[in-house]
Amino acid sequence: MTRLRLTGLLRHPHEPRVLLLRGDRTWRPPRVLVRERAWMANAGVVVPAFERRLGTRPWLLRHLDFREEEERDLLEAVQELELADESWQAPANGRWAAREDIDRLRLPEADRELVGSYLDRIEDVTPARSAWSRPGWRGEVLAWLAAELVRLGRRLVAVEQQKVWGISTVLRVRTDRGDLWFKASAPLPLFVNEAVVTQRLATRFPGYVPEPVALDPDRGWILFEPFDALGWDEPLETRRKLFRRFAELQVRSAGDTAASLADGCLDRRLPVLARQVEELLANRRALHRLDPGEVRAVRRIAPRLQEAIRRLDELGLPAALVHGDLHPANAMRLDGEIAYFDWTDACVAHPFVDLHSLQWEPEEAIREALLDAYLGPWRAVAGEETLREAVVLSRVATPLHHAVSYATIAASLEPASRPELDAAHTFLREAVARAREL
Repeated sequence: MTRLRLTGLLRHPHEPRVLLLRGDRTWRPPRVLVRERAWMANAGVVVPAFERRLGTRPWLLRHLDFREEEERDLLEAVQELELADESWQAPANGRWAAREDIDRLRLPEADRELVGSYLDRIEDVTPARSAWSRPGWRGEVLAWLAAELVRLGRRLVAVEQQKVWGISTVLRVRTDRGDLWFKASAPLPLFVNEAVVTQRLATRFPGYVPEPVALDPDRGWILFEPFDALGWDEPLETRRKLFRRFAELQVRSAGDTAASLADGCLDRRLPVLARQVEELLANRRALHRLDPGEVRAVRRIAPRLQEAIRRLDELGLPAALVHGDLHPANAMRLDGEIAYFDWTDACVAHPFVDLHSLQWEPEEAIREALLDAYLGPWRAVAGEETLREAVVLSRVATPLHHAVSYATIAASLEPASRPELDAAHTFLREAVARAREL
């Protein structure tokens, strides 16, 4: 996370126009500087910043472009906005500009190019664009929420955006009887229908997965009671319990992978991964962020990558339910225990894929303590030597699993959203480094 300098392209509610503000004898789209360290998808910070600038709360649709300047600890982004209150009037120093206005108004050249290019394609909506990034989606979700809250005996007070990016959006739903949380996820090829899968897993594994209070299975919408999420700075014993308890869940699920698949989890077992990796390494688009030397290196080492997958499979640990993004921020306290949410990547795969977040722990002693806690339930399944060898081999298979995921995500998003998640190269570099260590 970093400081944010944001440019907002605020759409007119009914015409192909954007808001420009006049200052210093030039017209510009509204800009804000967020000095607190934040992520550009953190709508809970971004939207209030624009509200202070405009005098009305906008609705964040999507990120059109961004550039990070690490040396200045600054991220510059362009974001598309719409009005939450369509009756709002532009201020005295503002105007709604159409495409024909851009060439005759006095704008800095960079802004002229930015706004003109945006207006040239303002009506273009690609099939890959997420539903919540389309004008009018807000009205749809408000209508659904109002109806569901009546069923729950509540009244809608307000809806506040918390996160907006290419693969999901999260809303805080204010009601007369407390807050609820809403989430929608993109229907991507390697994403599950999170609403359906969460409900089914909550039924199979009560106490491990939170029960939704409402869902729309066709649109993948899900509504939760508020929960006490864990954080990265939890005490060591809490984090040990997080990994140990999740391993207990995996051991239970390993006895019935057919049920997990029937629940909507994807089949990403090791033979499937081997095929996916072969396809990935033949896909030039997926490797585009590696330099030519790195592409040659990863293809030369491909047989060793496949050998690591094969050896891991031969160890015989059973496939199990895999979260796909297991870390403290995706865990919560539920009735005195730890439960797990954010199941978009749910699949049946090698269980040790869910050890990936251990690498982010800088202290080796703590990493080993967390790993030991995770392996505890698995010691009833296999011997220590087998488990430890599987851990080593999974350090190659796991980044390959994620490289496939991120390459697929990036290819499925519309071009403006791809840079947010175009990260397959980082996982491929990790896999190559780990294979060389073997």
